[in-house]
Amino acid sequence: MASELKQLGRYLLERVLGKGAMGVVYLARDPVIGRLVALKTLNVPAEVEEDEEFRQRFLREAQAAGLLTHPGIVTVFDAGVDDATGLSFIAMEYVEGKSLKELLKSGHMFTYSEVARVGSALASGLDYAHARGVIHRDIKPANILITTQGAIKITDFGVARLESSNLTAEGQFIGTPNYMSPEQVAGTPVDGRSDLFSLGVVVFELLTGSRPFGGNSLTEVSYKIVHEAPPIPSHLRPALPPAFNPILLKLLEKDPARRYQKGADVARALDALRRVLAGGVAEGGALGSSGGRAVDGPRSISAAHTATRATSVEVAPPSAPAPPPSLWRQPIERRWVAMILAIAVLLPGAIIAVLIAFLDRGPFGGADPGEPGRRHRVAAAQRQAEAALRSGNPEEAERALAEVWDQAPYASRARELLAAARAARESKQTRALRTEQAHKLREEGQEALRSGRVHDAQTRFEDAVALDPNDTLSQEYLDLARERGRSPGGARAAQLPASLQGAPAPTPVPGQARLELYFNCPLSTGSIEIEVDGVRLAMKPFDFTTRGIFGLKRKGAGIIQDSYTVQAGSSRVTVRLFEENGILRGEETLPATFPAGSRAILKIEMTGEREGPRFTLTTAKGKG
Repeated sequence: MASELKQLGRYLLERVLGKGAMGVVYLARDPVIGRLVALKTLNVPAEVEEDEEFRQRFLREAQAAGLLTHPGIVTVFDAGVDDATGLSFIAMEYVEGKSLKELLKSGHMFTYSEVARVGSALASGLDYAHARGVIHRDIKPANILITTQGAIKITDFGVARLESSNLTAEGQFIGTPNYMSPEQVAGTPVDGRSDLFSLGVVVFELLTGSRPFGGNSLTEVSYKIVHEAPPIPSHLRPALPPAFNPILLKLLEKDPARRYQKGADVARALDALRRVLAGGVAEGGALGSSGGRAVDGPRSISAAHTATRATSVEVAPPSAPAPPPSLWRQPIERRWVAMILAIAVLLPGAIIAVLIAFLDRGPFGGADPGEPGRRHRVAAAQRQAEAALRSGNPEEAERALAEVWDQAPYASRARELLAAARAARESKQTRALRTEQAHKLREEGQEALRSGRVHDAQTRFEDAVALDPNDTLSQEYLDLARERGRSPGGARAAQLPASLQGAPAPTPVPGQARLELYFNCPLSTGSIEIEVDGVRLAMKPFDFTTRGIFGLKRKGAGIIQDSYTVQAGSSRVTVRLFEENGILRGEETLPATFPAGSRAILKIEMTGEREGPRFTLTTAKGKG
């Protein structure tokens, strides 16, 4: 019957473009304006009971597509029913080109930038349709045409649904299963995001050569679409740019709320990726090149001309790789050039103006007239201190340095000399004290020897020799006491009753102890003074300031630790804390008992720079 028809409606039939189970597609001419159109008919078999629903769905394609005028969508010109045959028909734009399905089947390979261009064009066309309430519901390679000029067009709105239509009831299954969205498989209401899922399947297949949800049966495919996550595209094709992964995985989200919400968003993402790929890889722009591999020779792919099946397309041989775009030929935004020039001129000018404003213009004074004299006095004091130390007079060295200490408190040489003088003085005091104690013990031994207490005398002389090994007199008395102790008379004298010998003289506590200072100091500068029984033991200055940018001083803090030798016995320790300008910050006198060989800790505590100091003195466990 199809071959006998010469006319449908006012359209003159020229030849058959294609046949399907439900109808025939003709190449026809509109006699009114002479335009060639693709005339699609619907032939419902007589045994089909719901023929009216099929007719309504067929005419709905015309109703849906007729609302759309977009370069990426096949245009519908007319629709109607032929009075003579009763056939329903749609007159639509005649497109010369090839469908994606036929190109894939023929082994045609696309570059990555071409795939991005195809996907961007499809997303733009779908965004236009969705904005007008039209959902395609059957996006697949067979319904995507590429014209001989390389334009991308969406066709076959045969299952398209207007948002106001009620012909497709909830739970009804319409579309091609391999490209359907999870909500289509489940039979729930769909919107434009369902088409974006199908678009993701198409782009996935173009990039990898396989569909994300394959299977041997409709049930298996449907289960994977609803329940299984798609594979990562670059895992299937390692050479695939990873930038495609996030775009495709977002398009293939199960939950529509997690997909792209508009086709325009997909178009922008793919177009941006296309520009990057086209600019960074030398690849031809015509269909026919393949992701870095040339296609063998020119190929001619022919097919029937139909609105749902693209016509023949001549695939040109691959052209020579285009040179990468020159940096100097990139478009330049004038406003950015103006901003860069303004910053380049104004910023240095502003910096120079600030520096000029803070520039010290004088008058510049010369050196302090007293500076040479100060330096001479400091140098002379250091030489005097060195000479005093060499002559064994640390007190004189300390006095010489004390006169100029306020003028050179941070001079390293002066600090070294002062520390050496203090150490020598302490050593001298220790030796004098030991000599004094040895002298006292010798006198007590002499008295004991005269009284016949040979054993006590021997003990005193031994202690005296231990304190001062250079005391020859004590050594001679010790030898004498030992000789008398070995003689009978000396033994009897040692055994006399204590009542006849007389009471022994009191024995002082011999030896020394160590006093340790610890202060976690929050102050920047100041000094600590320590006295034992009214005699200064130490004057310790400290300075934790640092130099910052432009040499400016910055406050600091630190830990002060030091150790001093004190005489064993009961004493009173006075400690004073001074600020930088000599103002007394805190003072306290603490009673102390220093056992011989022990060590005590003098601790100063301050919780903050503005808080008052607290002083404690404790005896530490263990020997010093």
